[in-house]
Amino acid sequence: MLNGRFHPTKETLIRTVLELLQTQSVDEINSDEVLEKSGISKGSMYHHFVDFSDLLEHAQVARFAGYVDRSIDSIAELLVIKDKEQFLEGLRGVTKFTQSAALKEQRLHRVTAISRAGVSERMRENLGAEQSRLTAALADLFRECVNRGWANPKVKPETLAVFIQAYTLGNIVNDYVDEQMDLNNWLWLIDTIMNDVLFKVE
Repeated sequence: MLNGRFHPTKETLIRTVLELLQTQSVDEINSDEVLEKSGISKGSMYHHFVDFSDLLEHAQVARFAGYVDRSIDSIAELLVIKDKEQFLEGLRGVTKFTQSAALKEQRLHRVTAISRAGVSERMRENLGAEQSRLTAALADLFRECVNRGWANPKVKPETLAVFIQAYTLGNIVNDYVDEQMDLNNWLWLIDTIMNDVLFKVE
């Protein structure tokens, strides 16, 4: 998720907030709790972050990216497979998992981060940079699929990368309704688009 991209002190603070976010909402976390749990001084925290909200935003962005990074890692592992049908079967498995009710909270966390970016220029910049990285990483994987002759060359890898992230997140519109759609039908629709458009090579 963070992979040593930040100064160790900064990374420790972000990781501490991420741990607290497992049991608390963003609004419930305070600076004293983070400093006590991390063992970092207040001076050091404000050396690396403009204010406490900056730290919270960095943690939200890291959590947002972590969810997508796991899918990227799963798809990258599938590319070891040299058979298109086996690859697509594995991709269906990744899709099924990302659409499951078990990931309802993850979808909510991602939407919450996006919503926050709508009102905070600083959050928008941080999230935008991470989102660009994630889309580029996914696009690279699908570019490999095009190079292997597996994916439709008419669909640009960046477009495919955004589409997959969009439908993965899009299931949130079904998460909080009393009468939910048929998940199997939803997965069938995604699979049909995959087979008939995205991975159809004429």
